[in-house]
Amino acid sequence: MKRLQLTVHDVTPAHEVTLRKIHSALAELGAGRYSMLVVPDYHGRWPLDEFPDFCRWLSELEKNGVEMVLHGFKHIAGSSPLSISERIRSALYTRGEGEFLGLDEKAAEKLLQEGCAAFKRTLALEVSGFTAPAWLYSRGTVAALAKTGFTFAENRWRIWDPRTGRTVLRMPAVNYAGGGYVKRTLAAFWVTVSGVFLRGSQTVRFAIHPCDFENDAVRGAVMKRLKALLAKRQTVSFSELPSVP
Repeated sequence: MKRLQLTVHDVTPAHEVTLRKIHSALAELGAGRYSMLVVPDYHGRWPLDEFPDFCRWLSELEKNGVEMVLHGFKHIAGSSPLSISERIRSALYTRGEGEFLGLDEKAAEKLLQEGCAAFKRTLALEVSGFTAPAWLYSRGTVAALAKTGFTFAENRWRIWDPRTGRTVLRMPAVNYAGGGYVKRTLAAFWVTVSGVFLRGSQTVRFAIHPCDFENDAVRGAVMKRLKALLAKRQTVSFSELPSVP
């Protein structure tokens, strides 16, 4: 059976209403196993510690097969200076949320450790996976991941084991996008084109953001695409992906 590696980004109490709708929609499609990318303190205003009911909901989902992944810490860029190439990447892929793009190794390691502590404190979980906001990493972040015990990480183009640097899956993530008309249109075109080129792939990666379900047209497109994928694929979490030599 072919696989669908499905992720839900920006999991925070700030988006709880929408996240519950997403979970219900996925359950109706039979997508019981997927990964939630959890932000411990979204934009510095939504710390998990202050939302025990939300944390209990996440813990219950985790017990029923939904994988919890660390997704940055605040999901907003700090004041770290960026190189020209980093500024270009940030402008292309995010609106000021590339939190781990400009960090050196020491700063990245500190945030990763704080994120792990928040998971253990609020969800009673030892987190093993990491996804940087907007899939944007500095070299320092990649180096820090190798030192902090994470067993998998992902960017837009691949999933890898930070401990060894070995690629587990080389496959682009497919997703729609928020923002203006041009950005949404280009993202929709990418989803359509990728559906053709990736049709024969053993594993396809698909990412959902809360904003996808806050726009009726995008929500409809997401559900239509997921139905087509799930007709021929079964969902898997990161940890269930087979290793490659």
